[in-house]
Formats: sequence, C-alpha cells, structure tokens
Amino acid sequence: MESISNPLYFFSNLSLNPPSCSNVVRFIDVLEFFFVAHPLSGRKEGEEHKRIMYFHPKSENIERQSEITGFAEATVNFTDNFLSTSRRDVAENLNDNDDGFDFRAVSTQRTEHVYIRTEDNQFMLGVSISKQLSLVSNYPLFQPAIRSILSDAYKMFRMFFGTFSSFIKNGPDDIPKFKERLDFFFSKYIPLLKVHKMPLLDHLGGVEFLRMSGPLYLNVVSLITELREEFPIIEKIMFLYQDKLLYYQLSKRDLPSLFRYLTHNLLPTTLAPELEHSGRNASKGRYLRGPTDLTTDAPLFGDESLSVVHLHSEQDPEFREDLIGYQMMVYRCLNATVCMFVRNDGSNGEMGFRRSSDSSQSSSTRSTPPQNGVVSRRLLRNIDQFLETELAQVASKIGDEIGDEKLADNTDFHYIYFNPSSLSMTSSLSTSPSLSVSASGSTSSSKVSLPPVDVNRLVCDTMSNFVSDTEEFGECFVKSSSDWWIVIKKVNSRLLVLILPPSSYTSSLADVQSKTATIVKSHFEAIFFS
Repeated sequence: MESISNPLYFFSNLSLNPPSCSNVVRFIDVLEFFFVAHPLSGRKEGEEHKRIMYFHPKSENIERQSEITGFAEATVNFTDNFLSTSRRDVAENLNDNDDGFDFRAVSTQRTEHVYIRTEDNQFMLGVSISKQLSLVSNYPLFQPAIRSILSDAYKMFRMFFGTFSSFIKNGPDDIPKFKERLDFFFSKYIPLLKVHKMPLLDHLGGVEFLRMSGPLYLNVVSLITELREEFPIIEKIMFLYQDKLLYYQLSKRDLPSLFRYLTHNLLPTTLAPELEHSGRNASKGRYLRGPTDLTTDAPLFGDESLSVVHLHSEQDPEFREDLIGYQMMVYRCLNATVCMFVRNDGSNGEMGFRRSSDSSQSSSTRSTPPQNGVVSRRLLRNIDQFLETELAQVASKIGDEIGDEKLADNTDFHYIYFNPSSLSMTSSLSTSPSLSVSASGSTSSSKVSLPPVDVNRLVCDTMSNFVSDTEEFGECFVKSSSDWWIVIKKVNSRLLVLILPPSSYTSSLADVQSKTATIVKSHFEAIFFS
C-alpha cells in the first residue's frame, strides 16, 4: 500500500482530461515511447535487454524495447565521433542551470526522438513524439521543448528519490530495486504530465514571481527571518502566495522543479477543503501533509511521516551534483504557503533551535531540539503556533494589496516574459492552477482567444532561426498567414514575446512597432528595461 508521505500521493489527478479549448495537452496523448537505460548493464552479447531500466509503454515486447534503446545508444556513440573536442568538453560540463545534459535529437518521417545522458553519461533517457498524434492534438513539435520536458522528468525523479547511480552503487544486485522505483514513479508521472500547446513555455521553464510593494516585501522577509531565528533547524524556505513565488532560499537548480510540483500538483489538491471551510475559521493555518494530530509527541511513522526531497546546496559550485536529503513541511494559511526544509539526518540535532538562558518556559519548550535532527510532532506544533498568527497577518496584507490587480487578464494581446538570470517568467498563456480561495471561486479571462497552432509553431520556429541564445540583444517582427503578428525582443538577455491578434490597428509594420512601444511602456518597462 502506498504511504501518504510518498510524493506520488500528491500528484494531482485534477483535470486529467483537459478540454479541447485548453492551452495544454496530455503528454501521453502524443507519446510514442519513453525509456530509461543503463548501457553498461547490456554490454554482453545476448544480454542487450538488461540495459533497459524502464520502458513505456509496458505492452511493447522486449525485442522491440531492445531495438529502440540499442538504436538510441548507437546514435549517441556514432555522433560522438563528429563532436569537436571543444563541444565535447562543453557537453561534459553542462549543468542543470543550462537545461543541462548532453543530448541528441533525431527526426524521422513519423516521429521526433530526443535522447539525453545523465550522471557522467552512465544513464540515458529517451523519448519519441508522434508527428501524427501531435497534429491531431494541435501540439506543435519543438525539439528544445521536448528536451526540456525529458530533462524535467529526470529532475523530478531525482528530487524525490535521489540520483540514478545511488540505486546501483552496490552493483547488479541493486538493479531490481532500481527498476521497481523507476516504474513506481514514471508509471504515475507520465500519464499525469501535461505540456503546453505553446512549447516555448516548457522550454523556458521559468518561475512566476508576485510583484508587490517594497514595504510589504519587507514584511515577508521579516517573517521568514524571525522564523529561521526561532527555528534554526530550518535550512531552506520558499514562500508563495496563490501560485506565485515571493521569496526563496535554495539553489536555482532546484527552483523550477520544486515550484512546478507545488503549484501544479500539491497545492491544487488543497483547494476543495479550503473552499469547503472558507466560511468558518478561514484564517486557521494547517500543514498540507503529515500528521493531523499535533497534540501528542508520538513518533511520525508511515502515513504521518513527511516527504524527503533531494536538493543541491546553495554554496556548492554549479557544476557539482551533490544532493542533500531534506524533510519538507508545507504550511498554508489564507492563500499563503510556506515550504520549509529540514536536513534529513542527525547532524543538526544540537543546533536545531535557538537557546537562551533567560528564556521563558514557553520559549524553552519551543527550543527543545527534535530527536536525531528529524522533524517531530513537537517541532510541527511549535512552528504552527508561531505561524498561525504571523502568517495570517502577512497573508491578509498581501491579499489586500493585490486584490484589485487585473493586469494579466485584461490585456488585448498575449505575451511571454522571461529573465534567465532570475528564472522569472510570466505569460498570459500559462496554465498553472488558480490557487486563490474566494467566495465565488471564479477567475477572469483574457480578452484575446488563444493563438492557433500555426502561430504557436511560428513563434517556436522564429526563436530557433532568428533569435540567438548567445546574444543579449535582438528584435524580430513576423507576420503569420492568419494575420497574427509576433514580436520578439531581447534586452540584456531578457526575453519578451508579444503575440498580437489580427486587428485594423496592426495592419502594417509601422503600426505593429507603434503598438509594441505602447505595450512595453505601459506593461513591461519597469521589469524589461530596468
């Protein structure tokens, strides 16, 4: 039986079948196959099938699986001969912040294949997307996006279970357990994965931040500072409001995966009970997972234990891949979510809490370290007592300030903004669930219909052919056959994509340039040119 503490319990089944008008498509609806392979395990003749660690679909016979993974391995090995020494060095030193793995892409008449190698090239992940199924699903193929989706799948597994190599460090005897874990994760992850019909969003993979005034941001920082001073055992923190990020203290390499998990999987599962109880005791905070009874000091076992995530150290150089296990506590109150991480070992046992010789009995009780440095019921209870009033006050102020803002939903154009240095991304085409709790539960909609598939494809083609990743500045104007205009601007590596619908106000290039200048000045000047 699956434990409730298992992260896969949190993968939301909400909207398993997106409507036809949605801006997303189920990944499984365009997928031909997905695999994880360990080439070293299938080196001997007649044992090639042993390199297959996981394969989807499971109904495929073993001969076909061996043929597919063998072709992928042969492709990678053969193309290695054509890589220049400098490019091979770059490939070997790619880090996750650069969307990060050595890869190969193969295009056939029927499919698009992408293969990536991870962990010193010991393991290979591969995916094949059907061109026919993509056409039926109105999903434009964009190889960089497919590569990012494949990389994200690996990163999500690594975040919850650690590296692939950690499972087989003791040799072939560990492989059955490794296969079992891969099957347990990917057999649930793949069917629930949704990808954007605007593939550029999946390729960029940014995080949406909430804009707020300076004084209010200082309130958030003060709350987090006090929380960490009161509970030094907490090493990392994320603070979100609704589905947007306000503050984080963790490596940027972990930020996109963790943010996506929280906003697309864990938090949406809490909406129903919050709406149900919004009329009474609405300001009462709660832990989203873990024990419901905090009145005792009984150990946390089984369904009451917390998930462990594997994160990078903030101090490690970017090319290092050392991961540290952290227990994750997620506390929510009035649309505000605080995600706290405690190292999952005993090294912090005596450093877990602030001590003061003249502290009161209440502070003394709060300052008692959890046994063996592991999250306990007492620690959860003390954090709850600290946050239930402090977080409610800050969350209420945030709600008052942003309550009337309707910028993103009242525009007469579509846009994508991305800042690679901060990973900040905002878009009118994003599909993260609305995580606000209101009496009506309604959400406003954009004035403009979603772009047709040919426009989405043209945006991706323009990015590939006319916008250089290495150049910090650039500008491009493109008109589609359906009279949509696409404007791409880069300033200091910050990217802005405007998608303008057909209109009498954009009949010529001069009109579009004038419209673009107006949009940038009114909506993006502060973040785009600052």
